[in-house]
Amino acid sequence: MAVTVRFYAAARKAAGISEIQLEPASAMQLLDRAVEAHPNLAQVLPQCSFLLNEVALHDLRTQVLDGATLDVLPPFAGG
Repeated sequence: MAVTVRFYAAARKAAGISEIQLEPASAMQLLDRAVEAHPNLAQVLPQCSFLLNEVALHDLRTQVLDGATLDVLPPFAGG
């Protein structure tokens, strides 16, 4: 059983990886575990948005179930 947490842009750079597999938990618990493994993420996460299975996630207490994908999206610039 696993959840995929994917990191983009500055979050990917801070983590040093593009994704991590973790045991199902709440989104907040998953992010805490990711920071434990990759401490530099702590500087980026407060500015990030999150998608759970490609849908905006606003409540980090949401349980992320086996097979789900949580995307970590820092602010993007451009146009």
